[in-house]
Amino acid sequence: MFAEEWPLMMFTLLSQMAVGTYFILILVRSILNAKNSQVANQITKSGVAVVGPLMAIALIFSLFHLGSPLGAYRSISNLGSSWLSREIVTAGGFFVLWAIGYYLEKKGKSGSALSWITVLFGFAAIFSMASIYATSVRPAWADVNTYIAFFGTTLLFGTAGALASIVYGMKGSTVSAEVTDSLKKISYLGIAALAVQLVYLPFYISGLGSAGSAAMASAELLKDSYSMTMIFRWIVSIAGGMLLLYAVFKGGKGTIPANTIYLALGVVIVGEFIGRYVFYASAVSIMVGLK
Repeated sequence: MFAEEWPLMMFTLLSQMAVGTYFILILVRSILNAKNSQVANQITKSGVAVVGPLMAIALIFSLFHLGSPLGAYRSISNLGSSWLSREIVTAGGFFVLWAIGYYLEKKGKSGSALSWITVLFGFAAIFSMASIYATSVRPAWADVNTYIAFFGTTLLFGTAGALASIVYGMKGSTVSAEVTDSLKKISYLGIAALAVQLVYLPFYISGLGSAGSAAMASAELLKDSYSMTMIFRWIVSIAGGMLLLYAVFKGGKGTIPANTIYLALGVVIVGEFIGRYVFYASAVSIMVGLK
């Protein structure tokens, strides 16, 4: 993998973590608001506050891939036909809407409608991001697997990030039955995100193996050069998901083990980082000489 792809790798991972975490936090708020809006806001506000800086760092990483970062504004000139332009607008829109929502929340004026519009912009950014790769000249990316991988990472990161920020926001206080039940429900989203990716993986690799020479070359890389790396990635990611479930379901009465959640988040980050590295490193172009 070449050095110029590292900023893109970090941009995709960090933006997916920001969008996913925000989505899960707003989902938790929506579930709990009907029962106790004060608690819902209290346990999620620290996580929401982190989302903006995380997305800002992601956007900074994206600038390093441009030939002239100061000329980034020109990239939105083809909004009607370019997925890159759509990615910039939706990712930037997500950050701006988060900033507006965060400001209004500090003033006690925020509402759920703006939060869900922000979520939609975030999902649109992830879809646009995946579409850039899915319409590329690299068969390993031009597959539904790209969408599954990007949204899978978004949900897994979001579940782990949201749970970590929630237990931090509770600061060791007793967890009500309503909160515990909500956290159990959202933990399934992370596991489902892992399961869908894992189930589709053999179909993805076999499909590459029966396509053109570039696709077959990618399949060989996945089955040979990166096979152990990929297996290790899945072991790590699944371990992170299991740690999340263990913490949420096996915690003591009225408590959730924060250190286990933090460990799970770290393990998930390592697993998804390795997976994204393989995503970039195993993609072979159909055009001779194009890296």
